Amino acid sequence: MSDDPASNGTFLITTPVGAARVHPGDVVIEHQGQLWSRAPEEVPQLMNGFGAEAALPIAAIGPGKDAQFGTKSKAGKGRRRGGERKIGFRPPIGKMPSIEWVHTTELTVDQSYQRSIDNEGSRRLIASIAANFDWRLCAPLVVSRRLDGSKVIIDGQHRWAAAVRRGDLLQLPCCLFTYDSPEDEARMFIVANRARKPMNRLDDFHAALAAADEDALEIQRLVTEAGLKMARNTSSAAWRAGEVAFTSSIAAALRRHGVAIVSAALTSLAEAYEGHSLTYGASIFGALIKLFANPPEGFDPDDLVPTLRRLDMASLGEIVKGLSGGDSRAVAVHAAILGSLSQPKYTESAA
Repeated sequence: MSDDPASNGTFLITTPVGAARVHPGDVVIEHQGQLWSRAPEEVPQLMNGFGAEAALPIAAIGPGKDAQFGTKSKAGKGRRRGGERKIGFRPPIGKMPSIEWVHTTELTVDQSYQRSIDNEGSRRLIASIAANFDWRLCAPLVVSRRLDGSKVIIDGQHRWAAAVRRGDLLQLPCCLFTYDSPEDEARMFIVANRARKPMNRLDDFHAALAAADEDALEIQRLVTEAGLKMARNTSSAAWRAGEVAFTSSIAAALRRHGVAIVSAALTSLAEAYEGHSLTYGASIFGALIKLFANPPEGFDPDDLVPTLRRLDMASLGEIVKGLSGGDSRAVAVHAAILGSLSQPKYTESAA
């Protein structure tokens, strides 16, 4: 055993593929000095595998000859004489995981980079998994074993939430890895999810932020300094006062116009709509970027916030009604802002 038996009677053994947890009723088999654990019904399949391995023909290898396990082959048509070149691979990255059954109460998530499940889509998915739970579809969760002993889910949050909701699935199969830091966990989360399934812009941003991405950190700094906060949900109905979600618009404005203009636009937005849900925040931000990047003659920034306050969210909804695309909405709001400025020196032609 690799450790003392747990309170539920299970214990760990070291196998050729890493640590494995043995449950009451499992069969432990020793083969050629190595341990294997299987449920009783799986033992015949394992033994057949051992038999097939022993039956493999082994060719005699004389002095100066290479092992005949794929490193050499006879030269055929179109191949270089003397056999094929052996392909070299760099060593695997990271350490092999341990494969264990972990109690659901021992698992947790890191909200700094993990996907938010506080939305209607996730709730429907969790309810569906819980109602139709199928062990054949429950791949092992990818879990980080941190130095403090906590077990943090990198991949498998919905399966875990479904098991918790049911209440009768007390343990889940997990691949436990050791990462260098939470930032390293976040990077692995991004790699795994981008390769498998597109993430929405906010999930992507918060994961990049947790991974200490320079662009994400800059956006977060500007948003925070303006008195705003980045939302976790893409649904505007779930946004609280002062939350914004237009990460891609901020990033594009930074690349094109720089920090000063983006900061001025975000600060004006925050001051004008303090305490309000920014349903049309992206359109207002786009309009303000246009205004600060190409201000009309005689523009006084002190007049901007009072002007914006006259354009409440209901009015903005009417302005952008029927318009599709972020830029067309920003253009419409930009024109409305110019039209609402009280001084005669602000004209539509100045846009």
